[in-house]
Amino acid sequence: MKRSAHSRRIRRNTFRRHPASEGTRMKVGIIGAGAMGRAMARRAALAGADVLLADPSTVLARRVAREATAGSPGTVAAATARSALRPGLVILALDRAETLAFLRSQRRPLTGKVLVEVTAPRPWPYGTEGPCGTEGPCGTGMGDLTAAAPGASWVRACAAGDAESIYRGLIDGHPVDVFVAADDEPAKIRVIELANRSGLRALDAGRLDRARILDELTSLGREISHRLAAPEGWGIKLLPSW
Repeated sequence: MKRSAHSRRIRRNTFRRHPASEGTRMKVGIIGAGAMGRAMARRAALAGADVLLADPSTVLARRVAREATAGSPGTVAAATARSALRPGLVILALDRAETLAFLRSQRRPLTGKVLVEVTAPRPWPYGTEGPCGTEGPCGTGMGDLTAAAPGASWVRACAAGDAESIYRGLIDGHPVDVFVAADDEPAKIRVIELANRSGLRALDAGRLDRARILDELTSLGREISHRLAAPEGWGIKLLPSW
């Protein structure tokens, strides 16, 4: 079976790190300045991007922007949600339910934007029956989100670790893995390149329907770290590193 040019390019980009090109600075919007938003802002700044960071708390957004920018080639500036939605690539770093509410509140369509979901639904407590009639995590995949912004190119980027490990970028000296799934291959390539430039290791996880599996991976990591009482900075690593 012949692979498309895009598929071959994705496979090449999956394990390659790309230094930021002179004169080309990626513009990135981030919605949410909590733990995950802080980690995403730091990684994007280290990748040399110009970041607009929005959060309901302006004080929090400004503090995170200063912290994320320190010692990086990129910039992070606190902004309104409207401004943070202007770049072509926007990272959604809110809780999954909050992201859905945010998307539904937008009066302007997000057609043509690359929207990157980086959080997973909160798992239903183990030992109890969740709304889907089963125990444990009860993810919804990306269906609700894509329906709220149908004109956007959706990407699920799942870092194999918690927010602190993503912020640091390393687990026991190894780059944190990021699994990237999307139906839009050029959009996937953009996210893979951004992750690799930031010092993480991006891995092609296939089409967007793999988002549910990635949500389960996140839930599994949370459950194991909880059972082991692991400190912040835990992660799951695909070895060997190549």
